[in-house]
Amino acid sequence: MEVANSFEKQLTRIEFKLAQVKAIDSDFRVFGAGGHKYTLGPPVTEADVTAFERTYSLVLPQAYRLFITRIGNGGQDHDGAAGPYLGIFSLGWQLRLLVGRPEKYLNYPCRLFPGMSDAYWDNLFVSISSDELLTDEVYDDEMGRAFGGILPLGSQGCSFYHCLVLNGEHAGRVVNIDITLSKPRFSPDRNFLDWYERWLDEIISGKLRQLKPAWFGY
Repeated sequence: MEVANSFEKQLTRIEFKLAQVKAIDSDFRVFGAGGHKYTLGPPVTEADVTAFERTYSLVLPQAYRLFITRIGNGGQDHDGAAGPYLGIFSLGWQLRLLVGRPEKYLNYPCRLFPGMSDAYWDNLFVSISSDELLTDEVYDDEMGRAFGGILPLGSQGCSFYHCLVLNGEHAGRVVNIDITLSKPRFSPDRNFLDWYERWLDEIISGKLRQLKPAWFGY
C-alpha cells in the first residue's frame, strides 16, 4: 500500500510539473521540445497493456505501466512525446530497434547491468565480431541474446536511445543504448517515474535550458 501511495503522489506531481515546464519553456528551447511540445498521446487502456503483455509473455514494470495508463502514452503517429531528448515512444513502437524478433527476445533475461566491465560487454558480441559470414538468423539470435529483455523508450538522436529493463534484478531501470554498440550506460534513477520526474525537475531548475544535451546517458 505504501508503494502504491508513493506512486500516486508521484503521478500527481508529474502531471503538475509537466504543465509547469510547458509554461516555463514556452519557446521550446530545451532540446527536443520543438518536436514534442510537451504533449503526450492519450493513455492506453489496461486491456491494451494486458494484450501487449500476453503477446510478448512479459510484465511491464509498474512505474512505467502507471505512466502510460494514467498520464499518457507516446506521441501521435509514433512521433516522440514529451520526455528527455527527442521524447518517448508509444507502447510497442520500435520493438525491432534492438532485436529482430521481439516475439522471441523481448522477454529474454536481460544481460545488462550497471557497472558491467568492458570485457563483459565485448564478450556479448564476440560471435558477431569474429565471424563475418553469419546468417541473418544467427545474427538476430546473437543480438537478441545481448539485448533481450529491453524495451525501447525513445530516441536521443543519432544512434542513441533510452530503453527500459523489463526483467531481472534491474527491472524498471532506464538504460541508455547506442545501437552502434558502445557500452550502455544506466541512468541513476530507480524506475521510469523517477527518471521522468528528474527530467522535469532539471527543466524547472533551468539546468536543461542552459546546457546543450550531453549525448548518450540521460
